[in-house]
Amino acid sequence: MKNFFYEIRSKLHQMPEIALEEYKTSEFIRNFLKELKIEYEIVGTSTLAIFKGEEDRWIGYRADIDALPIHEENNTEYKSRIDGMMHACGHDGHTTNLLYFAKWLKEEINKGKKLKKSVMLIFQAGEEGKGGAKIIADTEFFKTKRFEGIFALHVLPDLEEGKIAASSGYLSFQNVNLDIEIIGKGCHGAQPQKGIDSILVGAKLVEAYQSIISRNIDPFKPVILTIGSFKAGTVRNIIPEKVEMLGTIRLQDVNLIDFIRQRMQDINLGFEKSYGVKINMNFKPFYPPVYNSEELFEKIKKIVPEKNIVTEIKLSGSEDFSFYLQNGNKGFIFLLGVRNEERGFVHPLHNSKFDFNPDVLNLGFEIFRDLLLEMEV
Repeated sequence: MKNFFYEIRSKLHQMPEIALEEYKTSEFIRNFLKELKIEYEIVGTSTLAIFKGEEDRWIGYRADIDALPIHEENNTEYKSRIDGMMHACGHDGHTTNLLYFAKWLKEEINKGKKLKKSVMLIFQAGEEGKGGAKIIADTEFFKTKRFEGIFALHVLPDLEEGKIAASSGYLSFQNVNLDIEIIGKGCHGAQPQKGIDSILVGAKLVEAYQSIISRNIDPFKPVILTIGSFKAGTVRNIIPEKVEMLGTIRLQDVNLIDFIRQRMQDINLGFEKSYGVKINMNFKPFYPPVYNSEELFEKIKKIVPEKNIVTEIKLSGSEDFSFYLQNGNKGFIFLLGVRNEERGFVHPLHNSKFDFNPDVLNLGFEIFRDLLLEMEV
């Protein structure tokens, strides 16, 4: 088992591909399934492995397969071979775990195990910002299924090996994508009176948006607003006509979305009148929050010793796993600890030095396996 986790994870780690472009990764997955004679459906670069049971009731497991546009700085034998791309979020581990689970389940069936319920293993493309789960969830093939439980794990370097983080309720935040354009009037930097300074307006606008969070939102309702990209101008002595900003909002209470949108529009209008600029804003709610089922959490607690479960950790990021939890489908994500200070596995997700010991995937597999039994499959 340990050799499997190391070998498969190493192969996947060396061939990272970004969201919705995972052509070699999906080929690797499908060849693996073909060799085991496992039926599967194709949705773009996603692959849905199917194990049909006696009943049309479904249990699902999801692994995301995409990497990130990050240059890897680790020096290992399994280092990324694609310059500028890296599995810096552990999706290679998630995929390895689910491939082993597929192998185990097929072997059990070959030994005579009869499935009462049907099982779907989702090797999902495009989790990193592309909403690959939504693409799958919107297909007729998926929408016609009713899931009594869909499970996923995500590695977590904040948590030591051997532990998992799990709790019911909100696990991750809703995200809203922001695209903002400020159009002023370009001019020579030595003659600012002849133009409209879009950079000055942009700087003040970022500050004004933050006042929504600090002065208009109940402090007991977590909301994060971040402007992560601010692009303007190319030379030191010209005030540019245009500023382009990209940002994100994260929140749990989706009822706040319309309020925040309106406040941002009001602020934009005020700046337009005050400074004579034009502000174009695209406010795009995307990933809904993930809400972990209380019923499925009770099953987790039957499987994992209480001393090994941490319940305080939440994700302030977003997860497109939430798109599967429609039409009454229940779901649960738990976080698998991969921190090992002795071996230097301490770097955060989305970091160029992120790494982990693939042996920890054994715990993820065991939980997946035992959940199948708890779900009476």
